[in-house]
Amino acid sequence: MENNGLLMEDDREKIFAAVRKGLHGQEKFEARRDSRSPLLSPIPPDFDSALSRFSRELKRIGGQAEILNTRESITAFVAGNINDGTAVFVYDEVRDIVQPSLSAIPKLTKTTFSSELNPGYDKRDVSIFDAVFAPCVACVAETGTVVLRTEARLPAALATKLFIISHPDQLVPSLDEIFTAKFSNFSGSNLFFITGTGCTADMEEELVTGVHGPKEVYVVFIQSEVTFV
Repeated sequence: MENNGLLMEDDREKIFAAVRKGLHGQEKFEARRDSRSPLLSPIPPDFDSALSRFSRELKRIGGQAEILNTRESITAFVAGNINDGTAVFVYDEVRDIVQPSLSAIPKLTKTTFSSELNPGYDKRDVSIFDAVFAPCVACVAETGTVVLRTEARLPAALATKLFIISHPDQLVPSLDEIFTAKFSNFSGSNLFFITGTGCTADMEEELVTGVHGPKEVYVVFIQSEVTFV
């Protein structure tokens, strides 16, 4: 029954009772370590096949993937994608890789490393950084997703340009690898999934990027001669 467009209390209880009855006794689903998504085509395990799929998916959602082998190539890539007067934030995990390249770019206004960030920082402290360099724990080929695990999430979340530094062995074929293998023993709660640029559309169907996420996403795969800390 309805009363002035509102459900009566007894009707609401009847609905809840019906839902509870429908759920009662249902078999619980148990995830298996060998679970695989039935929705997407399998990706061969070799790096070249996974990279091809990752690059295609990332480009489709507004990002870009690169393989860089030397510090010179890293410097050239970074310099070509950072504007004059940019303030940069660098996570300490990728400091040794990024710092030499940033030192060769004279147009930066400020470079801050995560170890220099005040523990009581807030949005105002990190919103000044246009470009952020962050490590990742995995890249997912089937969706173009990057998985981060950092103590300071805001810099990566608020970045206009987000540069993800990764290694080839961090590229996995599917999300199943994240939940059934790579993080099977993960006990924390801070996993940060980024799938392309932040996009939204208003009532006029005009697509706008960077509203609730990075405006530009670059994933850089570093070969073995340039190593992490």
